[in-house]
Amino acid sequence: MIVKHYVPRAVSDVRLKAGVAAEKQMAHYLDRHFREAKKYFVLHDVKLEFEGDNAQIDHLVVHPFGVAIVESKSVSTAVRLTEMDEWERHHGRNWVGMASPLLQAARQGKLLKSLLKTREAELLDKVLGVAQGTFSLMAVDVFAAVSDSGRIQRARKDQAPNALKADAIPAAIETSVAAYRRATSLLTLDIKAIVTAPRDFKAAECERIARFLEAADRRCREVTRTAYPTDEIAATAPAPVVRTGRGTAAPPRTQVSDPKRTTVKGTCSVCASPRLQAKIGSYGPYFKCLSCKKNTAVRVSCTACGAKVYMERATDGFAGACEKCGQEHVVAVLG
Repeated sequence: MIVKHYVPRAVSDVRLKAGVAAEKQMAHYLDRHFREAKKYFVLHDVKLEFEGDNAQIDHLVVHPFGVAIVESKSVSTAVRLTEMDEWERHHGRNWVGMASPLLQAARQGKLLKSLLKTREAELLDKVLGVAQGTFSLMAVDVFAAVSDSGRIQRARKDQAPNALKADAIPAAIETSVAAYRRATSLLTLDIKAIVTAPRDFKAAECERIARFLEAADRRCREVTRTAYPTDEIAATAPAPVVRTGRGTAAPPRTQVSDPKRTTVKGTCSVCASPRLQAKIGSYGPYFKCLSCKKNTAVRVSCTACGAKVYMERATDGFAGACEKCGQEHVVAVLG
């Protein structure tokens, strides 16, 4: 299933155009291969933020055992790996160094996993109805996709097996998933493989993960694109209800002039102080009160349709868009 389609960026630089072409080519292979797959969810050009750090993922596939991250590289001639596992690109008559796309994708995967761990209670079912599901053993596989016209040269045959031509990536992802499935099978005799094997997520959990990441990408782009104006706030429309761990509190009814965005002022549920610090912990987003040092959980219901809104940290608090109707909500630190 395609959750987020690839939309080519409008660029004028020749090198950037080549990069867009490589991403478009990889998106085509992934879409064609997984479009009808019920347990595979594909997203392209995903931007995520966690604790002030950012990740820009070219291609992402959510599958029953975790995620596969694909970093596209435009290569018209060749890339090679040296004996020291360093990457080089053939440029003119010379070889020039380049950053490892596999290490780049691994860093993206680490941020993605950290982000998901803050939402385990919302995204994962309880195991046997008792223990909360966890992302601790979630598989994060990384791949480097080289353009069809390029070549990969290796100093050793065993180097970077996940660096492949773009058309070989979808099958490689399926091979990886099949290996995880064998490792978790009750028929396997490899006890070590069973213990270290990633959890087999349900199809519904996979879709929730994919939808959450799509919403996180949308929110991250909106926060990057727009600075929320605090001087345009007017008390004109109902504010979203923010549920805290100590009950339900209705913040002041304030809304940004944009009818598609509702902004409310966050306050401490204990002392009502506006002096707050936005944080994300194991149980999701919350405000740390700088006055009484207590915590206030932030859980928002959409004012338009009543659906739950996943909130991400923004420049001035928390922000999120309703997955059902698209209404945007901000719980801001304005004090």
